Amino acid sequence: MGDIELVLPTAWDIEDKSPFIDIDSNGLKVSYTDPDDYKAVIIRANNPIPSECGIFYFEIKIINKGKNRMIGIGYCTKQSDKKIDDSNYINNMLMPGQENESWECGYHGDDGYSFCSGSGTPYDLLYDENIPGYTTGDIIGCYLNFISNIVINTKNGINLGIACHLYSNFKGILYPCVEFRSQGGSIEVNFGNENFKYSAITNEDISEKSKNALILKYQEKDYFIMGGYENMLVNLIDELTKSLEKEPNNAFELIYRGKIFLL
Repeated sequence: MGDIELVLPTAWDIEDKSPFIDIDSNGLKVSYTDPDDYKAVIIRANNPIPSECGIFYFEIKIINKGKNRMIGIGYCTKQSDKKIDDSNYINNMLMPGQENESWECGYHGDDGYSFCSGSGTPYDLLYDENIPGYTTGDIIGCYLNFISNIVINTKNGINLGIACHLYSNFKGILYPCVEFRSQGGSIEVNFGNENFKYSAITNEDISEKSKNALILKYQEKDYFIMGGYENMLVNLIDELTKSLEKEPNNAFELIYRGKIFLL
C-alpha cells in the first residue's frame, strides 16, 4: 500500500471570508477591520483536518489584542459559513463555541473561558487567576485528538488541560478557526511552518548527557500531526520499557514514559 498524501491546513482561506477580515499575502496574518466591532466574524483554514489524522495542532500568535481582547481560537465546522457574510444572522454576535446549532469550540481571549456547543466554563484560571484569557504577545495552541475525542489548549508553551470533548460518534469535518470581535485585533497562525512554542517533549527535559537517538526519533512533529501516531506511542512505550529494564533508575526515560502514557 502506498503512502497516503494528506492535504493539511497551510494558511487561511482567502476566498471565503468576511469583508471585515484582511489577510496578508502569505495567508497567515489576519486583521479585523470592522470600525464598530458590532459583529463577530470568523476566518477558517484553507483546508479541513483530514479524518486520517489522529491528532492535529496549530498555534496562534496574538499580534494585537485589539480594543477588548474578544478573539476566539478553536475549531469549527463548515456550517459556520453562515456567520461569514450574513450581517442579519441572529447569532452574529457569538464567538466560537457559543453557538449550539453545530459542534464548534473556542478558547476566548477576553475572559479565559472555553466554549463548546453553546456551553462555556472558566478554563485558564490555574495558569494565572489574575489575568484570565490572553493578550498581545501571547501564543495560544489548539490541540485536537480524534482518538481520545478531546481538545486541549496551550498558552505560551504551557498545557492548560482539556478544554472540551468531541461527541463520541462525531462525524463532522473540522477546520482550525479564529473569530474576532475586537477592533484592531490581529493574529498570525503557525500550521507547522515554524517550530511550535509548545511540545509534548520539551528541550528543557533533554540534557546533553541524556540525549539519544530513540528520543530524537520521536520528537519530529510529523509523528504528532499525521501518520503513525498510535504506532508511535506503542513502539515508544515498548522501547522505553525495555531500556528501563536494563537501567531502571534512568530518570530521563522514566519522565518520558510517563509523558507518553499521559498522551
